[in-house]
Amino acid sequence: MSSDNLALLIPIIAIIAWSVTSTVKHTTRQSDRASQPDPTLQAALTQAEAHATRLEERIDQLERILDEDIPGWRARNAR
Repeated sequence: MSSDNLALLIPIIAIIAWSVTSTVKHTTRQSDRASQPDPTLQAALTQAEAHATRLEERIDQLERILDEDIPGWRARNAR
């Protein structure tokens, strides 16, 4: 995978992880307001949280790979 592809892949994954995380936070706030949590909503929240965790782990792993394969990539791609 070329460094151009990796430079595009990381922001895309970060956006997806941020989106899932903010959805989880929003859902959590809404479920806190409800007196009886909906079991379906709770299951969806648990699944979304697990998905966000997996995405964050993948981002961390990709960053470790980039650190090994392309030293200094963070400085070159910082904006």
